Parts: sequence; structure tokens; C-alpha cells
Amino acid sequence: MSDYYDYHPLVSLDRPLVLSGYLAAECRKIGYQLAALTGLTATDLDRAIEHEAGRSVRKLILMEGENRYRELEREILQRQLRERPAGVLTLGDGTLIDAENRRRVRADSRWVLMDLDLAHCFWRLTARSETPIEHWHPLYGGPLTSPDLMRPFYDLRRPGFEEAPERLDLRGKSSQKAVEELLEMLG
Repeated sequence: MSDYYDYHPLVSLDRPLVLSGYLAAECRKIGYQLAALTGLTATDLDRAIEHEAGRSVRKLILMEGENRYRELEREILQRQLRERPAGVLTLGDGTLIDAENRRRVRADSRWVLMDLDLAHCFWRLTARSETPIEHWHPLYGGPLTSPDLMRPFYDLRRPGFEEAPERLDLRGKSSQKAVEELLEMLG
């Protein structure tokens, strides 16, 4: 049986590793890179929502409204936190606005904030794409021409992120460097 492969990740977790962060923190990219290096499973909450809804998050919000999106987000988050074997779960930037979602994440996972200040969020968003923010984030309301325009969006998310028990400062770091530091945190 020479083609037999027995899956064993290089890292084992007793509960999911949840990565959250502001727009431009690249949680999904970092989570997938970490999973590729360790053999852990990786799930992006927004992709799981899209799979269940049968449409993109943008279309879901435009067709059924933000309330339906948030309802699916709560349901799927709860399921993902119970998934075993535990892996890496990345959250959308608005998931932790909801106090119940924060409570669940705090209680049922190892939660790490991929931390960026407002200036770095703005710089990363405007430097990485010619596509206007409202085209790829359906809840942002217009052209992004200065950090001040982002402040209400950023400030709405800040209280939820402040509760994160662990933080990884992403200022000036590549996603590869962030993954290396996460591996150190995992031991």
C-alpha cells in the first residue's frame, strides 16, 4: 500500500485558533499560510457563509440584507468553533461587533487579533488595489480617499477587537513574518 497517506498535522490544537482583524489585516491570507505550514485545517468564516448561502457575501447582503448575513454569520461561527480537529478560523472584520460572537470566540477558541492602527489600515487598503473599497466590502459606503473617512468603520469594530486576549502587531510586517510570529506563539 505505497500510496497510503495518514494525515497528521505538525501542530495540534485543543481548540480553534481564531484570527480576527481590521480591513487589510490579511487574516485569511495569514490563516491559510499558517495552515499550509502546519497541516491544520483553515476556514474563512465569510467563505463558509458564501458556501451555505450559495452566493457571495456582497450578493447576500444586497439581496437579503445585512441582518440575514449576520444571522448566518452567528450560526456558522458557532458551528465552526465546535469543529474537530481544531484548526485555524479567520473572521470577517465585523464579526466581533456582536457581543455574543465575542463571548463565544473568547470562551471557545484561542483568539489572536491581527492588529493594525487606522493609518496602516488605510495605507494597506489604498496601496494594494485600484479597486474601490465599496466593490469588495459591501458594508463600506463610499470612496476611500483619507483615513478620516474610514474612522467610523474602524471605530465601530474597535471595542470588539479590544477584548482579544492576544495580539500580533502587523505594522511593517509581511504575512510571512506574521505567520512566523504566530508559530512562535503556538509554541
